[in-house]
Amino acid sequence: MKLNLFPSWAQRAADSEQFVESTTGKKTAASVSTATLSAEQLALVGVLHQLLQTLPQAYSGRESVKRLCQMILPASPHIRLVWVGFCQDDSEATIKPTAIVGKALSESDHWQLAKDCFDYVAPFAQAADWEAGHDSDFQALFAPWQAHPELCSAKAALAIPLRSEKARMHGMMVFYADSQDYFSNAGFASFQAFGHVCEVIWKQSNLSHLLTRQAQLDSLTGLLTRRRIVHVYEEAVAATATDESPLSILYCQLDDFHKINDLYGWAVADNILAAFAKDTGGQLRKTDSGGRWNATEFLYVLPATDTVDAENLAASFLGHFKNHPVNIENWSIRLALSVGAATYGADGRGLDELIHYATQHLLSSSTVAEDEL
Repeated sequence: MKLNLFPSWAQRAADSEQFVESTTGKKTAASVSTATLSAEQLALVGVLHQLLQTLPQAYSGRESVKRLCQMILPASPHIRLVWVGFCQDDSEATIKPTAIVGKALSESDHWQLAKDCFDYVAPFAQAADWEAGHDSDFQALFAPWQAHPELCSAKAALAIPLRSEKARMHGMMVFYADSQDYFSNAGFASFQAFGHVCEVIWKQSNLSHLLTRQAQLDSLTGLLTRRRIVHVYEEAVAATATDESPLSILYCQLDDFHKINDLYGWAVADNILAAFAKDTGGQLRKTDSGGRWNATEFLYVLPATDTVDAENLAASFLGHFKNHPVNIENWSIRLALSVGAATYGADGRGLDELIHYATQHLLSSSTVAEDEL
């Protein structure tokens, strides 16, 4: 699908280039039509063409947005700053930029804008009027200069709201120029087109993030998939080789889980698995990672954890679920599980070796006495 991101006047200019030559051999009609367009407008349209042809899709969303801003600046010596930011309904009162470029960067120590600015649904322009007082609406886009207005080289600002499929997400692209009538003379159309490109980058980045997340996380438990937890283990081994820190794993399996499925049904059983995964997350540190290995088997990678710490964590797992039933819907179910620990180097080096060692040294919550926990 071809997107028409260019204003109608730009399309007319492009069409005029194709006008047949006059009998004198001169493209007089084309030159007259083109002459009606300012150099600024043509330069901005040129950037749009270049942008769509050269912006690499391999960039991350943040990098692509910054690249977009960087490509706009050379089109006009009057643009002092380009600011792009995103927020949610529960964001702080001021929003930090996702990307910000321009010669005016040295004029302020911070570049946060009020979240209220993101409530607009249509492009809006503001002129710098420092005598209007702090209650003036213009202060919103010029807030970074409020402490030192004498440093402000921007005389006008144009904000382009960015739309998202998510109702709670908002975005905004702001252009600052050194002349109060710059945007009225140049028109809003090209800047709206830049905003549309920014929206596309934003939405594609969100979609890519969602697809990556879905590929890495088990949809039922929210833990890492088997393939992903193997990758995490390999990264942890590489880190261990560098800093010589210990590395351990926990292998955990739910015993006789088929009986729960037979008794309560698969829907309740699935919810129990999800609740179990959430509860185990509460036993882990931020540096630990958990993954769903098989239907009722789980693997936890524990960086900077030696044999003693791993065995203590295994005992903590058993003690927690021995004394805390899983509560789901109207059911309170005490799970039986077995946990085994293995340490890299001492018990094996390959993941298969460590899992084999852990399964050969399982401790079960149904057999371990209270004083052993």
